[in-house]
Amino acid sequence: MKPLKFLKPLSFVYLFFFNISQMIRKAKQKKLNCKVISVGNISVGGTGKTPLVIFLADLLSKTRKKVCVVSRGYKSKIKNNNPVTVSDGKRVFLGPTISGDEAYLSARSLKNVPVVIGRDRYKAGHFAIEKFGTDTIILDDGLQYLGLYRNLDIVCINALNPFGDFLLLPAGYLREPVKGLSRADVIVITRSNQVPDEKIQEIEATIRKYKKDIPVFHAYFSKNIFDRNGNKVEISTLQEKNVIAISGIAVPEDFEKTIKELGLNLLGHKKYPDHYFFKDRDIGKFYGDAAEFQAAIITTSKDATRLPEDFPCYVLDVKLEIKEKQEFAKFLEGQIG
Repeated sequence: MKPLKFLKPLSFVYLFFFNISQMIRKAKQKKLNCKVISVGNISVGGTGKTPLVIFLADLLSKTRKKVCVVSRGYKSKIKNNNPVTVSDGKRVFLGPTISGDEAYLSARSLKNVPVVIGRDRYKAGHFAIEKFGTDTIILDDGLQYLGLYRNLDIVCINALNPFGDFLLLPAGYLREPVKGLSRADVIVITRSNQVPDEKIQEIEATIRKYKKDIPVFHAYFSKNIFDRNGNKVEISTLQEKNVIAISGIAVPEDFEKTIKELGLNLLGHKKYPDHYFFKDRDIGKFYGDAAEFQAAIITTSKDATRLPEDFPCYVLDVKLEIKEKQEFAKFLEGQIG
């Protein structure tokens, strides 16, 4: 993704309205009767925020905390402000077209952790406390949502493009100026294994300009391939086939790079906008291309939620892992008890 520097004047307009909205939200901030952990980012897309939410929810639920993931439900078809249960931790009630793909992916990935969506995150959190006895809420994409008090702000930074070229939307990819990192309590640098150590040091030096002693952890993605029935597939099986990739994610280049690193014979990559819901004509084209080129279709776990369940394809599943997992767990325990 390249910045659109000619749109820089519009970034000043964006910043003006952003600052006003943040002041209003801060003035009206509410507090829930439970611990709230926010996972967010300062840039749009591709930071690994949802995988970190899943990692965090799984980690905390194993410490006997009653965890619930609360999301605004981006791209959800539910337009009112009332909270809705995507999953009660045992059963998933809503599909991705209703709940939004990120909330659905969290619901599908987590056991014994409810997932609730709602534009009003305070109302959604209160609903989770009453319905599920929640004592710890993980707020998905919460850094800019100052209307809700949080006990801990975790910020993800993508090592491949850490600061969005230091340009705000719409010229660049920053949701807010980099100085917004001063509100963070802890930083997780994702894809940290894909850049040299010198680059990580540069990123950390920039972070500490805004918050000197902030804890910084480093994350990477473990990768596995599954069929549509959830069965793990050996990489060698796919290395014997031609593959066509399809994706609608923020950083398709990373997906494509992974496929090549796995030694798969990639014939082509059909790229769609982030969160794109595949239409019937798209599905028909996928079938046609697979037949014409005698190729298998491979997609991401996020994109698979937006394809028909019976669509034949392979799914590249990435799971976030933190290098300093024990230290991270101890840090969380010290912060939220």
